[in-house]
This record gives sequence, structure tokens and C-alpha cells, in this order.
Amino acid sequence: MKKQYLAMGLGFSLSLGTLLPCANRLGPQTAHAVELRGGRTAFLKPPQFLDAFTTNDHVMRRHATYFFILDLPTDADAPLQSVVIAPQNLTRYLRPYRLDDTMAFTGTPGNPEQPIGIGNVSVDEDNPSITVEFEPPVMPGNVVTIGLRPQRNPRLDGIYIFRVTAIPAGNQPQAHIAGHGRLHFTDNDRHRIYPWAMATCPGLHLKPGGHLLHLRGHHGSVDCFGQMS
Repeated sequence: MKKQYLAMGLGFSLSLGTLLPCANRLGPQTAHAVELRGGRTAFLKPPQFLDAFTTNDHVMRRHATYFFILDLPTDADAPLQSVVIAPQNLTRYLRPYRLDDTMAFTGTPGNPEQPIGIGNVSVDEDNPSITVEFEPPVMPGNVVTIGLRPQRNPRLDGIYIFRVTAIPAGNQPQAHIAGHGRLHFTDNDRHRIYPWAMATCPGLHLKPGGHLLHLRGHHGSVDCFGQMS
């Protein structure tokens, strides 16, 4: 089941600061997707995933932005209609996104160029994957950056993997997996929790990425991460 939200692609300039003036790399509007048998469309040379990072890597922190960067090569021979970002692990610990704050622009976060219009942003609650649709589609020859804004960072530290899929313009587009991004979140408060957790449950072997265990003791309760040895 999908929930759909509208987001304006020009609304993020205040978050990024003033964009540098530059030549219009979004046009000219001449690229057409390669048409395959059955009316399907595809990239001639598909987009490649370049990088992913977060502006804040501490668990449970607010005001982070997750950036995903793709290269849409000049000889892609098809405009980029949309991008799907789907978590591949630890999905239960991810927090919902503020979809109306989604941003997209050409260039990189360190060197933004032009805002990209966003026609629609939707979430598939079963995955939960995020689909960002561009309006108009992005022409080949651009580096494309998408920024997602979660309500909070996840509550479990570790490496979170996201599959990034590019979809060309057309009525029956053939999706292409551009690559996988990794976001690494850390927990700087662990040293205050672990000694008490070990004293409360001596058989607990703590390690990143383990199961969530809820311990109760004389000092109250605590959530710690690990597995029984």
C-alpha cells in the first residue's frame, strides 16, 4: 500500500543555502529513451550510483539529511524519470521520513548547481521504499543528488544498506539498479549502558547489529543491543 505526497523541488534552497549560478545542465530537452520490444523503454548507458552519506551519524538525532548521488551519463540516451531508494536491512529501526522536505538538485552537496523539480514523492510502507519522481525528467549529462529528511536517525547503530534504482521516462520503463549506498550510524552513549547491562545480565555478549534486548534491574530498565552467548 502506498501513501503519496506532493513535494516542490524548488523549496529546498533555504536548507542548502544559495545555489551557485551555473549553466543550464538540465536541457536541452532532446533525449529519448531507447524503446525495446513491447514498448518498454530503457537507458542505453545506465546511471551509476556514486555515493551516500548522512549529515549526522549519531543514533536518534534529529535534523539529519541522507544524500544519495547518481551519475546520469551523457550517453544514457534517456531522461531520468524517478529514483527508488529501498532499505535492505535493519528496516525496523528506521524512522519515517518528512517527505515534504525531500530535495533534489544537480551537482553534489558540496557543489550544488540547480534545483530539480519534484513532481511526487511516495512511500511504500511494506518495504519501506521511497520513490522520488522528477518533473520534468532529468536530462542525461547530469550528476543528480537526492536528499531525504528522516524524523530521526535510527535507534540502533550499525551500517544500513540502501538499494538505489533509476527509472527512465516512458510508459513501460525498465528499471535499473544503479548501486547500493551505505549509511553508518554510531552510538556514543554505549559506554554508559554496557557496564550496567553486563552486570544485570552477565551472559549477554554485546555486539553491533545484534538483537534488541530489554533489560530490567534495580536502576530501572534499559534497551541494549547484542545477543545471548
